[in-house]
Amino acid sequence: MTSTLDAPLSTERTDPVPDLDLARPDLHHTLDLQGVFSDLRREHPVSWHGPKSRIGFWSVTRHADVVRVYRDTATFTATHGMTIDSVGPDPDPASGMMAEVTDPPEHRRLRRGIGGFFSAGAVAAMEPDVDALVRRLLTGIRDRDEQVDFVPEVAVRIPTQVAGLLLGLPPEDLDWIAERTAQVFLSGDATVEGRRVDLDAQATRANGELLSYFSKLVRSGRRGAGRRGLVQQLAEGTAGRDGLTKGEVILNALNMAIAGTQTTRNSLGNMLLAFVQFPQSFQALGRQPQLVPSAVEESVRWANPVRHLTRVATRDVELGGRTVRAGEVVVLWQVSANRDEAVFPLPHVFDIRRHPNPHIGFATGVHSCPGSGLARLQMRTTLACLTELFAGVELVGVPELVRSNFLHGYERLPVRFTARDKEGS
Repeated sequence: MTSTLDAPLSTERTDPVPDLDLARPDLHHTLDLQGVFSDLRREHPVSWHGPKSRIGFWSVTRHADVVRVYRDTATFTATHGMTIDSVGPDPDPASGMMAEVTDPPEHRRLRRGIGGFFSAGAVAAMEPDVDALVRRLLTGIRDRDEQVDFVPEVAVRIPTQVAGLLLGLPPEDLDWIAERTAQVFLSGDATVEGRRVDLDAQATRANGELLSYFSKLVRSGRRGAGRRGLVQQLAEGTAGRDGLTKGEVILNALNMAIAGTQTTRNSLGNMLLAFVQFPQSFQALGRQPQLVPSAVEESVRWANPVRHLTRVATRDVELGGRTVRAGEVVVLWQVSANRDEAVFPLPHVFDIRRHPNPHIGFATGVHSCPGSGLARLQMRTTLACLTELFAGVELVGVPELVRSNFLHGYERLPVRFTARDKEGS
């Protein structure tokens, strides 16, 4: 594969947003870019984004083009990294070992190794544990009858506890893991308590600490509360001909811990904020709980848990009327594709009855999120319990977005719930 990143710009490489750097975390942290993406979908669905804080890349904003790239793994490889900050001219060091950054046919072996843990039956078996956890957390909030920060008190705790059960992690380690997984995709700089913090360095350090943790966990065989979780079962199978190697177990366990906690955390926070913004929809669910599944799907479409994923072209190819050269980076903006007017009627309307809803909030194709079924279970259980226990929810402070060009979620979401019994219902 040859790179043409330094090739002279041609007319078709004119950057339609020369004053906007879509790779900058601060931009996503401070601005609602849906208007920008609407313009790009209409006028420049596949457009060149010139080198700014990162190397130049192709922005893909329409649903059909994003789906095409996801499904054509021969032409658009995932092996060079999954984010704007991590993608590069060389393959990712985990390529060939971690499913997320491995293409078929090797991807199928890795995915098969972990797929059974996310089957419909496996997810259904976890439902009683998830229901008990959610009900305990939300009943406690109702009984306290005070404002809460939904992110640390609910959106972080639920997926962290569920990931612990799934992976077989020692309970005493979960807070430490949650703290580090929350840092992995941070980027840029931030001011914390009056001092400047390098979030890129913090993310690198957190990723290294997690990698070391899972390496020790796999080799020691420690387990959570006597439970043989995914980590232990995969590690025990490494001696078999078709089993994963210890290195593959470590990398895929790391990836599942990060994705399982962060994707679901963001999905839960984004979902609650949508119902704060559209209280009539929250009230409708109280009267029609059968709408919870479609409301969950609309929540994911409305506010993706991740903003983008990346691919690299393996050959020269036409995409959306543009010529993408071998070696060039392609950024798939899911936050744009899920508002595509050609696919979603009234895309800027939050509609809990929307059907069909072919959103790609959890990607699509062979690299679709293996844990999406488990994430959906946590979202459905949480939303059903919220509408059962509470008549309404309102903001009592300013939500604070995660500082990332990749993750779409919140650090803070201060709210107050109104319990149903206080409404006489």
